[in-house]
Parts: sequence; C-alpha cells; structure tokens
Amino acid sequence: MHRERTNRISDDEIVNELKRVAEHFNHVKFTRHEFDSVSMSCKGSVVLSRFGSWASALEKTGLELKERPRKTNKFISDQELMEEMEHILNIVGQRPSKAEWEASSPKYSYTTYKTRFKGWVSAWEYFYTNYKGQVISTEPVNQSQPKPKKIAKEQKRDIPLKLRLKVFQRDNHKCVLCGASPAIDSNIQLHVDHIYPFSKGGKTELENLQTLCQNCNWGKGNEI
Repeated sequence: MHRERTNRISDDEIVNELKRVAEHFNHVKFTRHEFDSVSMSCKGSVVLSRFGSWASALEKTGLELKERPRKTNKFISDQELMEEMEHILNIVGQRPSKAEWEASSPKYSYTTYKTRFKGWVSAWEYFYTNYKGQVISTEPVNQSQPKPKKIAKEQKRDIPLKLRLKVFQRDNHKCVLCGASPAIDSNIQLHVDHIYPFSKGGKTELENLQTLCQNCNWGKGNEI
C-alpha cells in the first residue's frame, strides 16, 4: 500500500539547484533563507530534511564556497536612514506598514528604525518633522521665572508630533488643496495648517487642522 510521490525531487536535482544558487551568490556561502529567496525548484526545508543540516547540503555540491565577509560596524547616520525612508515612501505611496517596508527590499531593517527612534511611529514623526523641514520650534524657558499656568493642548499654537502624524495620515500625506505629495515629488514639503486660524481663536485639534503643501500654506496665510 506504500505510494511514492510522483513529484518528489531527486537528490541530484537538489544538488544541482544548490550549485545554481551558489553561482548566483558568486560562490560565497549562503543561508537557507537566501536560498529560498532565489531557488526555483525547492525550498530550504526540503534540503534540510534530505541532507540533515545546511552545512552537509553545501558539502554535497563539492564546491569550495568562500566564507561570508564579516559585517562591519559602520554607523548608519540619521541622514542615510531618512533617505531610505523617502525612497520606500515613494514606492509605497504612503507611510508603510512593517510588512510593506520589508516587502520593498529596504537597505535597513524595520528593527534598525525601531531601535534608533524608540518606535516605528516615532521614526516617521522624526522623518516628517525634521528631515522634511517641519521642525517644531520651542522657545527657551527662563528657569528663574515662575512656572506658567498649564494650558490645554487645543489652546496651544504648536501642534504635538502625534497630532501632526494623525493629520498627515487622515489626509493621505498630501495637500488637501492641490494634491501635492512628497510621494510624487521629493521637493514637496507638507505643513499642518489651522483651518480656522489660531490668531482668530481656532483650536489646535484634529477637526481644525489640515495638510497643506508649503506653497498653499504660505498663499493661504491668515485666511479661513
């Protein structure tokens, strides 16, 4: 009653696929996950189940594979991280999720950003407010002066970073007047504008905020 699978791949076919992948990686030792990314006939799990270990499978090829180059401890600057975020943003068209980021073949991992900026959302807040020229300025406080009375958030002119991000997300990261977006033109700078001007009593709350490009925001001025 025993049945053999008609589509079972032979050991020779697996070895030949390993050789082909080795040539793809210029005969440098490659991992199972790298094999899966380019193999056209079988998965690394099949290789492991057939030969017991990855090292044994590579030995079966009879090739002298070069050792992998050691990783350098080169520090990645914030500028390099921001440039890659802009590149992926242009591909995806919106702030990417973890899955969208990883699917876009980025230079730097999702974890790199989470570690550097203490969170994925925080990394994008930094991107929009600092790299794209939307830095919130704060005036120094004279420590000798008495502490001012606490003011409600909606009564402050400065827009908190998390609120800015909510406005950008709601408006799909584009100007609500002309449709300009940094996803299409990297020179576009987005601002968060008070619909009913703050100087005329408008509150700093989501319903009274909108995304404008720099040109539209400057053109609108203090108008409603």
